[in-house]
Amino acid sequence: MSDVIRQDLAALYRLAHYYGWTDLTSTHISARLPEDPDHYLLNSHDLMFDEITASNLTRMSFDGQAVDDGPGSGKIVNLAGHIIHSGILSARPDVNYVIHSHTRAGVAVSAMPEGLLALSQHAGFVLGTLSSHPYQDSTAVEDEGALLARDLGSNFAMLLQNHGLLVVGRTAAEAFIYHYYLEMACKIQVDILSSTDNPITITDDAMDALHDWGAPQNGPHGGVQWPALMRMLDRSVPEFRS
Repeated sequence: MSDVIRQDLAALYRLAHYYGWTDLTSTHISARLPEDPDHYLLNSHDLMFDEITASNLTRMSFDGQAVDDGPGSGKIVNLAGHIIHSGILSARPDVNYVIHSHTRAGVAVSAMPEGLLALSQHAGFVLGTLSSHPYQDSTAVEDEGALLARDLGSNFAMLLQNHGLLVVGRTAAEAFIYHYYLEMACKIQVDILSSTDNPITITDDAMDALHDWGAPQNGPHGGVQWPALMRMLDRSVPEFRS
């Protein structure tokens, strides 16, 4: 089981690179280890996302210690990453993967007073399970991980104001899909608002159907797309599994 989780998590990093969701070696994606409840997997802070493989992911304890699993394992801990991911995974036993990004469009929308607007189908997919969290330096605020988890609540996506995006998933596929739709919605919103001050918004009745489409209770989502995404990675960067 842990080998599958490592490969799925490495796939998420390679997909983040492919879709342009990276910020040098910053930002992070984590996975719970159900067979090892005292630890989870995270990236080492010195690796670009297109360097990450199943074997060089870092096994982290929930108290912040990196565990050396072998010669390929990374050990440079991103403290902010640990605070964010350990806080969410500890508080949300129903989810197994967490993605945090600093995408350009995600940061832009996170800084808009009204947040994400009902301007696209993509937005409708996530708006029913979207919360927000005020900007704070993750490493300078006591209990920031717990505060993030409190503001996320039972939702599966969150705008971190002036900071970026955070999503969770029960599966790697679901975490990917929630981030994909949230990031696409942010890009579309930036495009629209740069072109008009009076955009057309989706009606409440139509939004209800979109909320149902993206509702967590109707998931886990992403199962249709995930095998195709894995095949794409196997064709282009098969070393991610190593």
